[in-house]
Amino acid sequence: MNMSETASLVQLQKRRTDLENELSSATQREVALEKELEKLEEELAAELEERIKAKNTAVERLESTKSDLEKRLRELQERPQPSQAPEEPLAKEAEALEQEQQPAEAADIDIQAQQTEETRERHKEEKKRKWY
Repeated sequence: MNMSETASLVQLQKRRTDLENELSSATQREVALEKELEKLEEELAAELEERIKAKNTAVERLESTKSDLEKRLRELQERPQPSQAPEEPLAKEAEALEQEQQPAEAADIDIQAQQTEETRERHKEEKKRKWY
């Protein structure tokens, strides 16, 4: 084997070693990515399971509320209607609700008026500061 053939053989062996290293590196990256993908899939599945659980809980609450309302409606429909003014109990209930809301509405109006006055005062102060 002459010098030229030996150099060529060494060069080919070096190239093979480089390619084997490159293949090994690519394989390692592939394995790492597959593990990451598996982990992400697990996390995604867990997140979806949590969302499904929350959604099912909300649906169950709605079904329960619906059932309660249907039961109340049946009870009201089964009650005998009083012969006089059937709207009277409803009117009393509406009046009671209105009386409950009036103090809250008055308080809301007072708060709004106070906030408006405070806003005006701040605006006046800002104008004064700008002029000085």
